[in-house]
Amino acid sequence: MAESAFRLWKDLHGDLLTEIARRLPCPVDRRNMLMVCHDWWLGVRQPQLPRQLPWLLLPETTTSPVPSPCRMRRVSFYCVISNGETHNLRIGEDTGNSRFFGCYDGGWLMLARGQTNGHMLLNLHKDQRLFLPNHVYCVASVAMGGGVRAAMSISILAATFSSPPERDTPCFGAAIIDSPCSTRCPQLAFWSMEVANVRPPAAMGFMETLCGSSSRLEDVIHHKGAFHFLSNLEHVVVYDISKLKENERGTGACLGINAHHYEYLVQGGPRSSRSIRGRYLVESDGELLMVVRFVGDHPRWSPHTGGFQVYQATQSLTGAGLVQHAWTELHSLDGRMMFVGRGCSRSYNVADFPGSSFGEGIYFFDDRNSNDIAMMSLYAHVTPRRRYTTSDNGRCRWVEGEPRVQVFRRWFTRKKFSDYSNPMWFLP
Repeated sequence: MAESAFRLWKDLHGDLLTEIARRLPCPVDRRNMLMVCHDWWLGVRQPQLPRQLPWLLLPETTTSPVPSPCRMRRVSFYCVISNGETHNLRIGEDTGNSRFFGCYDGGWLMLARGQTNGHMLLNLHKDQRLFLPNHVYCVASVAMGGGVRAAMSISILAATFSSPPERDTPCFGAAIIDSPCSTRCPQLAFWSMEVANVRPPAAMGFMETLCGSSSRLEDVIHHKGAFHFLSNLEHVVVYDISKLKENERGTGACLGINAHHYEYLVQGGPRSSRSIRGRYLVESDGELLMVVRFVGDHPRWSPHTGGFQVYQATQSLTGAGLVQHAWTELHSLDGRMMFVGRGCSRSYNVADFPGSSFGEGIYFFDDRNSNDIAMMSLYAHVTPRRRYTTSDNGRCRWVEGEPRVQVFRRWFTRKKFSDYSNPMWFLP
């Protein structure tokens, strides 16, 4: 009887298998469907499946205790659909106690297995792992004697890549970093993914950035062939890598790079008087945008997110013939769906997703302490405990009018903390 039932499932017509696959929005479920048998693999892999919007990965409150040698420690995340329904995303890898600090298109997740170290890339589609840097070799300024200093342990706070991080393809990485071991740590680092399939790459950093010692880097994006870093002063530093090759010992790299610092004026209406929660760089239709996130002032939601302002990078000539860079405020989202997160923000047009339940708006997750190196260094089960906030997630929709109203749909407001990670986007 059991063999007969299996045969019925095995012999499903290819068109029916294709239709079933189209109705599975989760790419991990589609991958599991491929693995049932050879006939299903042939039937499911053929169709051109619809393009996927990001999913929110929501961590559990606590990780499981240290496992026995024969038992893996697995962590559950949840896909969140726009109407607030959840879908369990089963991760078969041993990701227990890992901090997620970024993602990349194609199913890549960036994680720190040791919270402040053990940085890796995990691809949920292919069960593929690549190494990321755990140390940086600092290039000192001329005033500090110049040259390359000894390796320093780092924690990656946010990162992105110049291209998809596949094996055997040219790809550079850039990150905003901190160190749990030193107060004299560079704020940014670069590396090549050439050896990432066999060992952690050697990263290069700078003891001084063009932003100045008093500024703090908030976000990074790869835009028009170069890495752009955004500071808390809302200035932008652009690094164009022309060469990055590790030496034979893997203790440094030959780095060829062009760097430019651009100071931006802010143009538009008055800036909100509320405290700024974060700033993000987003590319939309080839243009560079900055999204500013504010703390809410409503007693019910404080200190949750209370509003956003969006700016576009513009240029103009001054009377002296000099180029003036500015952030010009946008008063409409113009059909955009913007998913913001440090190093992983994405913008989509609603018109490109007919029938989708997602709509125009700014989608966000709770990243309040995603750059708190002191908190990352704490333990999960020893006081004072490590606690990442996880309740400030949702969608902000702009309603036109005078004044413009921002309407929020909030997700998982009762899920206050996790002891191993903030939420994170998943980009299928």
